[in-house]
Amino acid sequence: MKAKDASSLGTPTTPELTLGLWPWNPASCRLQILSQLSSLCLEQRTHSLCYDFTINSKPAPGQQWCTVQGQVDHKNFLSYDCGLDKVKSMSALGGKVNATITWEEQNTMLREMGDTLKQKLADIKAENALETLEGRMTCQHKSSGCTSGSWQFGFNGRMWLRFDSDKRSWTEVHPGSNWMKEKWESDREVSEFLHKTSMGDCRNWLEKFLVEWEPELEPTGSVSPAWVCLATAP
Repeated sequence: MKAKDASSLGTPTTPELTLGLWPWNPASCRLQILSQLSSLCLEQRTHSLCYDFTINSKPAPGQQWCTVQGQVDHKNFLSYDCGLDKVKSMSALGGKVNATITWEEQNTMLREMGDTLKQKLADIKAENALETLEGRMTCQHKSSGCTSGSWQFGFNGRMWLRFDSDKRSWTEVHPGSNWMKEKWESDREVSEFLHKTSMGDCRNWLEKFLVEWEPELEPTGSVSPAWVCLATAP
């Protein structure tokens, strides 16, 4: 009996169709492509700095009206009480920078940010009886020199709005929050404040802190490769 040729077996004969993926599986191909894209993203040494604000217009006894938690690549390094104006270093990362001028500048600005957010919460509460505002300021820095910044806002642990500092644009995340988007979108002072703090202050702190931090951090920080790819997409 004659051996069947390759074409009768359905085996691809062209190099372009082999790629180690036979039998042909589109899902496997996509996974390999994503894997290669992830490898490219990993080459971007990306670090992020985040500050989580909790602003309470009616704090309970013993509760503070404003607290801030700071993370670098999702590692805690700072806890700040706006009301008492007290800051705590939460890890060895905080200990590396808590004696710097930048640390003091950071603390002063965090208090100012807390005061501004408290004022904005008062405006919101007057219209909608929302008492606790949660905000997250984030900035990223890549080895290429590119930076980005954003703010997220929400209530009761749910994000409502996102402000893209690069584009100075608002995105409604939670259905029903369009009233808040329209209110802040029309307030130029708010947009300028959010842009300045995330693209100016936060970025400046991160760049200066990285002088001390980078040897202790993972090469890509805690930003997932897929997120980095999406962040750089148009």
